[in-house]
Amino acid sequence: MMQRFATQLPPWARSDHPILRYELGRARQVNRRTRYLRVAGAALVLVLLFWGGYAIATGLFQNAPGQNLTEGMMAVAFWPTLALQVLLQMAALTLTVNTVSEQKRRLTWDNLRATETGANLTLRTRWATVYYRLMPLLAIVTVIRAVLIVGILIDLTAFQGRYIDLLINNVTPDVSPVVGALLLAFLMTASLLLPFTSVGLDASIGLLISVTVQQRVYSVMMQMVIILLRLVVVVALLVGATQFIQGDLPLSDGAAWALMGAFAGFGDWGLSYLHLGFYSEVWATIPYAILLGVALLAFAMLESLVSEWLLAFAIRRAERMG
Repeated sequence: MMQRFATQLPPWARSDHPILRYELGRARQVNRRTRYLRVAGAALVLVLLFWGGYAIATGLFQNAPGQNLTEGMMAVAFWPTLALQVLLQMAALTLTVNTVSEQKRRLTWDNLRATETGANLTLRTRWATVYYRLMPLLAIVTVIRAVLIVGILIDLTAFQGRYIDLLINNVTPDVSPVVGALLLAFLMTASLLLPFTSVGLDASIGLLISVTVQQRVYSVMMQMVIILLRLVVVVALLVGATQFIQGDLPLSDGAAWALMGAFAGFGDWGLSYLHLGFYSEVWATIPYAILLGVALLAFAMLESLVSEWLLAFAIRRAERMG
């Protein structure tokens, strides 16, 4: 199955491409002891993250994490997963933002630009290496989301399979259970795609910065500014969404829809909505919020298109700049 998927990738994104193999090989040029230490350190960080998530969910081990299994899973997994997602965004930017400065330091950039497809292949393969290098983190985030989706499917069997009827009761617009289930499927699909499209977008932004700001000092400064702004946006959306759901932030229907959509798209990549209790509350509170799943799926596709456009724009700038 993985081989069949690999054949669908463009040649420069396949692991057997010479330039991609070279880039990945450079990242692996560490001794065995260092690799073991990295794996052990990553495992320790994961354990600490989920231990902290469990501590938060249980009020420092004083209470049960939730009233049922799926609520408990979301309560424990939310903060660690959000932290991993923020780390993914930072890493995708960091892995690409110094691409041109690294090539210049190795005195290879001018030679690459002199060839017909040198800059093109260099930037595209660096973009592809981001997915290969971040695959362990992406896999963890995806597995957590898959487990939460299984929880949704289990919840839908409650009340003799009529749980979806209860969720869409008094929801605007009025939809049938079949349509409600379909709209929920759109959300689940979007939640699986958003980590990948968001990482691709950050990698493209990093490459554009690398081409535009070729001095390492300034590119690092811009990278830090973007990371800081991203953290501020995530925290602001999280606080705003929480206050709105708790009734502490009165908003018009349009503003509330925009806030909860932005929260899902830019804040937690739809993670919160993988808990039916929370998502159904959003449906009941905001008219047409049941369509957020469709909007998030469209947003994921738009992110993919913007990522490709930024990558192509960075390549054109690299080929034109002296």
